[in-house]
Amino acid sequence: MNSQATTDKRKDQRVEFFLIPVQREQVPVWVFKPAHEKQGHGGVIANVSKSGLQILTLAEKPLTAQHYELKLLLDEQQGIEPFSAHMRRAWSESLSTLIDVSGFEYQSTGSSAGEFLTAFESFADRKIWVRGVLLPQ
Repeated sequence: MNSQATTDKRKDQRVEFFLIPVQREQVPVWVFKPAHEKQGHGGVIANVSKSGLQILTLAEKPLTAQHYELKLLLDEQQGIEPFSAHMRRAWSESLSTLIDVSGFEYQSTGSSAGEFLTAFESFADRKIWVRGVLLPQ
């Protein structure tokens, strides 16, 4: 196989697709990663606490680093400024053959990302999905 065939030359955003179990159904959720973040892991925030959060990622691309920067993918057109948080991966496990779930701790207290996510504590019950990109540090 030549190197040109293996080089990704797409200009558009990359998408990662999740079927997330919610009660008795599976809800489709897409994560559109910016083209310049193609090496990052797209993910969906599963739940949050004051000290950390859980993120669903694709099982075919397991997380291997211990430290990540989480960049939340928010709707900037609605006046929400983008922000990020430095996280430490505490654990990872397989949720299904397609999805892994990982627990992360904030590396500093008072994270603006943490404060934002805490305000959305019950977002999964309302089927409001917060997406992000995890970048190994």
